[in-house]
Amino acid sequence: MNKYFVTYESKFYEFEILIKKMDSKLKVLRATVQSQDITFLNAHRWKKLILESFPELKELYLRYIENYDREDEYPVQLDQFNSSFWIERK
Repeated sequence: MNKYFVTYESKFYEFEILIKKMDSKLKVLRATVQSQDITFLNAHRWKKLILESFPELKELYLRYIENYDREDEYPVQLDQFNSSFWIERK
């Protein structure tokens, strides 16, 4: 089963509410997010969402777009995706 979900200008908690309404047997999720909410880069939140709502998910494709210039970088958030949970699912 392949599903696509595209959202723009939303917060992660709003995204969670919407995405939890999808089929729990979801195998592939492709999400393109255009937001200023860096919670979308929090691997721990994604892990919790996947384990609780989509236990059969095999592939997650996340595209995060931020539309304004900012000096902040997110290496700590992105490093979270290097845990065993994510490595085992590559």
